[in-house]
Amino acid sequence: MKYTTTTSVLERGILTSAYKQDINRNIRIERSKSLSGIKSLIMNQSNLESQTGTILRVSLFAIAIIMISF
Repeated sequence: MKYTTTTSVLERGILTSAYKQDINRNIRIERSKSLSGIKSLIMNQSNLESQTGTILRVSLFAIAIIMISF
């Protein structure tokens, strides 16, 4: 069985060309999904950091008020 590698896709010489096209199409779809997922994680990271900062500020404020009242 002959193996060839093209654009990180392993193709076997025994498969039909229609099957190879389906595999390549599915790989392209999955890559685009994962790229868009990575982009959304990067874009939403600033929102996550600001929420974490807000939670820390509120908790420190609450601790300060408790310390002042006792």
